[in-house]
Amino acid sequence: MLNKMQLFRKKCQYCGKKIDRGKEIFRDVRDPVFVGTRKKAFCCIEHAELYEKEINEYIKNSRNCKTGCCG
Repeated sequence: MLNKMQLFRKKCQYCGKKIDRGKEIFRDVRDPVFVGTRKKAFCCIEHAELYEKEINEYIKNSRNCKTGCCG
């Protein structure tokens, strides 16, 4: 039988691993879909930093689109 608390565990936004309650690391990070930042859960500080780095690269590259697909 599943433990009731297992149903509500968070997943790391970077690797997708389930995180035990109380061990999450929350960080406000930019989200390319929304304007501003969103609070997201990570399993470790390294994954939070890698996620931020990848999102910043994605946003930087999408603004430099020269094909005209972005408007």
